[in-house]
Amino acid sequence: MSVPSAVDVIILSWNRVDDTIAAVNSAASQKDVDARILIVDQGSEPECLAQLEALVSSLPNAQLQKLSANSGVAGGRNIATAMGDAPFVVALDSDAIFADEGMLARAVARLSRDENLCAIGFRIQNYFTGEDDATSWDYPAGCSPSERFTTTRFVGAGHAIRRSSFEAVGGYDARLFFCGEELDLCYRMLNLGLRIQYDPEVVIRHKVSPEHRVFWERGRFFYTVRNALYSMYKFEIPRSRRVLAGIAFLVKGIRNGVFLHALRAIAASRGLSREFRNCAGEAAAYRLKPATWSYIFQHERSRNDSLMTKILRQLSLLPRQGNLSERQRT
Repeated sequence: MSVPSAVDVIILSWNRVDDTIAAVNSAASQKDVDARILIVDQGSEPECLAQLEALVSSLPNAQLQKLSANSGVAGGRNIATAMGDAPFVVALDSDAIFADEGMLARAVARLSRDENLCAIGFRIQNYFTGEDDATSWDYPAGCSPSERFTTTRFVGAGHAIRRSSFEAVGGYDARLFFCGEELDLCYRMLNLGLRIQYDPEVVIRHKVSPEHRVFWERGRFFYTVRNALYSMYKFEIPRSRRVLAGIAFLVKGIRNGVFLHALRAIAASRGLSREFRNCAGEAAAYRLKPATWSYIFQHERSRNDSLMTKILRQLSLLPRQGNLSERQRT
């Protein structure tokens, strides 16, 4: 009889304790794997934390680390991942559950079969409707949620990473806090000569509803702009293109009534870039090889769009419907 594969399931918690408990129970119910559930609480209210502690104490394979403040998605996932040592790490949003008891084993089997995969993205469906969750779709136009394909990224709500790849590139950049942290990590893992796939056979159910709205003026746009420009700097995108991107964000800010957020974000991105420049040893992981850029251009079709298409994209209104996952609640 084969020994079940070891896997660490990481979950970030911040209030919304009923959802978090459901996510933890979903992970605990997974079969045919040796799963450890690693939870990082980022400063929940005492009554929420007490309920979570009671649940964890009843589960022999669960562990809880309590933080006094919110360290963000990137920092929280780094902390949670460091709590374990299994060869595979599966991240599950606290407002999501696995579609059935075999999903975790399916994810582990997929990574085990292909050593060239550093990560896989899961199929994300709306918990309430059972339909594919359009608000969690971050792949090129023309890709289907029902088909497996090679890609450059995964969606944070549900994904699996090979630990050796994660550790080889130093994990997430905690300065990002939230927004864009997955892509920043993925590019560096791709630079190891590995691949990422979207796998429709691993499914999670995400608790999103049409009433949930994205309030860009409450920080979302700030982090979007700041992190995009900061990551462009780290990946050595030419200054001229960074300036154009900054102008585009300002135009989008004016168009959507969040101009001051864009202005603050541009200034903040320069501060983060200076911090990065002063940290010896970080730059090497961000110096992408020609083969990596070729892979990115091949699988990110929007990079080949015409200038006019890119301009029109910046003039469009920001989407106001969305989910309230960890990244938007921070």
